[in-house]
Amino acid sequence: MAQKVNLGLCTSGSRLKVAVAAGGKVFQAQKKIFNQEQALFGLAGRELARAGADLGSVDAVCAVRGPGRFTGIRISLTPAGALKAMAGAEVYTATLFEVLALQAFEHKTFGRSGLRRIAVLLHAFKDEYFCQFFAAGKGLKLPKPEGGPVWLKAEELKKLLAAETGYYAIGDSEEDPAVYGLLPAGRPAAPKAVSKVVPGYIIKAALASKNKTLKPLYLKPAKYELENK
Repeated sequence: MAQKVNLGLCTSGSRLKVAVAAGGKVFQAQKKIFNQEQALFGLAGRELARAGADLGSVDAVCAVRGPGRFTGIRISLTPAGALKAMAGAEVYTATLFEVLALQAFEHKTFGRSGLRRIAVLLHAFKDEYFCQFFAAGKGLKLPKPEGGPVWLKAEELKKLLAAETGYYAIGDSEEDPAVYGLLPAGRPAAPKAVSKVVPGYIIKAALASKNKTLKPLYLKPAKYELENK
């Protein structure tokens, strides 16, 4: 039986992230580039070749659907939809919150913390941030959202994080090195190794969520929405 080939894509941030899972191995790479559409197929092709595969042999495309830049998110979702339509590939998606929550959940420092909640922190724009809490207690096989994500100014989020209890935090410090500065003193947080989107977890989180929607998650309202609210 031919090996299954899963392709993971994330273009939500400043770094293009690609992963290929095949034959029990994961091949992954990232590249900081503004026009990610120019490098996506080259980087994906390289990682697929390392796995002995090509785009035509992809069984499933796993893509991050946000939050992030409008154009950035589309760069991943468009080829995912194209491979579904043209090659019959399955498509699974995950949010950045789900990817980071799973990375925290499976890291040994969370297990040792004795905590049962995870707060995922993402930089949005300027002094604005996104946050979503997940239940991650005993008996759960995957982190479970406690509610939807929120979009707050930095000072508002600091107050929220100070008021909440019993959580372990993970943020994308690769995108914003100051993200953990939002936390109250002494709050347990993920180490540097997982305080970023690890490409292989794009596939792992998307397959675990079983979500097949190609609908982007933007969160931040457009300027005209704010003006007419």
